[in-house]
Amino acid sequence: MHMFEKAHITFCSRTHVGKVRRNNEDFLQIHQIHQNRLIAAIADGIGGDDFGEVASQIAVDASVEYLSNADSDMLHQKPAQELGNAIKYANEAIIAIQRNEEKYRNMGSTLSCFWITDKQLHFSWVGDSRIYLIRSSDNKITMLTKDHTLDRDKIDATLAPDLYRRAPNILTQKVGSILLLKPDTGSVELEPNDIVLACTDGLSDRVKSELMLEYAAKFEGNLESYADVLLDRALDCGGQDNVSFILAQVKP
Repeated sequence: MHMFEKAHITFCSRTHVGKVRRNNEDFLQIHQIHQNRLIAAIADGIGGDDFGEVASQIAVDASVEYLSNADSDMLHQKPAQELGNAIKYANEAIIAIQRNEEKYRNMGSTLSCFWITDKQLHFSWVGDSRIYLIRSSDNKITMLTKDHTLDRDKIDATLAPDLYRRAPNILTQKVGSILLLKPDTGSVELEPNDIVLACTDGLSDRVKSELMLEYAAKFEGNLESYADVLLDRALDCGGQDNVSFILAQVKP
């Protein structure tokens, strides 16, 4: 659990091992670099016994390290691009460790990161750890990311029924896979009271977006209570996976 305020933005987060898993392979960080630079990153490790929890921590730490040392002018001129570069840097860090130690060869991770500045949200991601924008004033929730998973529409269910069934869980991009990674990026305008929600699939698989929106309206103005009810709901719906998320709200 983590909460602090900076200027007009309030952050809080939750991470929980869930009800089934022995290890928490999720990792997240909200990091203040300079007075005007707050960065958030979240990752979901892949590999189970293949050190997924190591990969997720390296992914987050390396991306934050890159952004901490990034040229300030470049970050302000091309923020989404720099966030994408941070993910590439994290990918290279994991691949370097994989090459040096055999036991880490199969580890990998999703990685999503974002930065809020000048009433704008800038973000980048690989994998299926999502970023949502919740605008209670319009009663609207928008998924800003697109899962990097196999597309069922391109799979013949009769020829490959098992692959068709597993498609939403098979990543097409992750950190710790190929050197020429291509993170997706984006930027959107923010309005007062907007909530940014970055989460691993332990939350998004268990709590429908309609409920995320409904709870946000119910607990408007109380980010901590909103975080608690999201976590409780994910656990009540089985908690088969680790559950982790970051919330950021723009204050008027």
